[in-house]
Amino acid sequence: MLFSIENTLLLYFIYSFFGWCVEVIYVALVGRRVENRGFLNGPVCPIYGFGMLGVLMALFPIQNNIPLLFFGGMFICSLIEFIGGFALDKIFHMRWWDYSNRKCNVGGYICLRYSIMWGIGVVLAVRLGHPLVYTPIQKMNLYFKWGLIAVFVTIFTIDMIVTLKKLIGIRKNLGQLEVVAENLHAMGDQLKEVVGNSAIVLADKGNELTENVKERQKELLEHRDELMENLLKRQSTKIHPLPRLNKNGKSIRIEEYVRIIQEKLEQTIEKQLMERKGR
Repeated sequence: MLFSIENTLLLYFIYSFFGWCVEVIYVALVGRRVENRGFLNGPVCPIYGFGMLGVLMALFPIQNNIPLLFFGGMFICSLIEFIGGFALDKIFHMRWWDYSNRKCNVGGYICLRYSIMWGIGVVLAVRLGHPLVYTPIQKMNLYFKWGLIAVFVTIFTIDMIVTLKKLIGIRKNLGQLEVVAENLHAMGDQLKEVVGNSAIVLADKGNELTENVKERQKELLEHRDELMENLLKRQSTKIHPLPRLNKNGKSIRIEEYVRIIQEKLEQTIEKQLMERKGR
């Protein structure tokens, strides 16, 4: 077995929570609204837990083969999404997602666009995310693991019972179980506000930074000719420095030229005089 029973259960609950976070963040970024996307009252999406476990069990041994990991994750997640969506629709006559308006969809339960996204997500999750999640789990004490599992299973079971009761339409009051479910719902609402609003704020800051970069690029393009001209002038100055002036305001370079010319003239005159004397 790839994972022990206790590690498998912990991974299921952890990835169910991460899946819920992904859903909240996605809706916040795309729809610009904060919404609890979970099927239950608490901050979990069980379908993500099943999906990630299925991916790990089937594809973890071939994680280094990126193409197989991508297509395998695409197939497994789409299959689980189809089964989950179909079951919820037929049993409770409700749809938590509907891709009917998307191209290449199957019954509105799955579509090609999101299947590709599942494939990309699986590659990132298995290659980058899973090691960060699984390493701390391996270091946990065995009794501590089972303690966490007992708490998670209890809360999850209560949440599931209350949720199914509402979906089926049973009016009987479940007492403390409903109190627990209401507390879970309140906790989920608080978390969704934190996760969703944080995603929106970060996205806005990212967009603002992108706009600033674009504006800066535009300014640079507008002043490109001026910058190039200044650059050429600087290079020209370095290669051909302007002559310095002495105290009299005359160019030192010009004085040197004049001195050389005078010396050559004197030599020429002296040479001509010598030739005349020789005659």
